[in-house]
Amino acid sequence: MKTAATSVLSLGLLIASAAAQSGAGTLFNFVPGLGACGFTNTSDQFVASVSNTTFHSFPGAGANPNANPICTHNLTVSFNGTNVTAQIVDFAVGVPAENVGFSPAAFSEFADTSQGIVQNVTWVIS
Repeated sequence: MKTAATSVLSLGLLIASAAAQSGAGTLFNFVPGLGACGFTNTSDQFVASVSNTTFHSFPGAGANPNANPICTHNLTVSFNGTNVTAQIVDFAVGVPAENVGFSPAAFSEFADTSQGIVQNVTWVIS
């Protein structure tokens, strides 16, 4: 039988593991629209996309992507002393798990959007 303390501990570990997801990879520029989280966003907003693998393996993810707990989290990307945070609203199919995307507004904090990618960034989901 589960006790209240065990349930609280389990929930705390789930939240801690969700917030601890991080990696190093490539930042790509993506044009947002209606994303997997069910939000319609524009290129002027600071929004983020993670890989299909990261999105669907996030703790609590289920069949309905709109209800994925990752949709309530932010992605912070760091590169050359610059840190930018954006809300996670979508996932990208066919990209390696360590790659993440930013809308043009957020991407332009690191490079011109015509560059398309920035190599060797670090990121964390919070």
